[in-house]
Amino acid sequence: MNALKISAVAREGIAAITGHQPELVSRCEPSEHGWQVQVELVDTKARITENDVMATYQLNFDSRGRLLSYERTRRYPRGKNGGTFAA
Repeated sequence: MNALKISAVAREGIAAITGHQPELVSRCEPSEHGWQVQVELVDTKARITENDVMATYQLNFDSRGRLLSYERTRRYPRGKNGGTFAA
């Protein structure tokens, strides 16, 4: 499994878990037990796009691409990466 393949698996997985389509994979790196991937998605859709609330999810996979765990690690207003809400 390479970074490109595990990124695609992570995007599909988070869409199935949350029901929201991911916007992007913001981090993908090998870990001690496989892969760690961070995915960004719209958590709460607003009428005006700039008011959307985004979320970051961290997904952990084994070396074969099986999902071991996931966690929403951050919520923040779109376009304001410094601001955060409680995860």
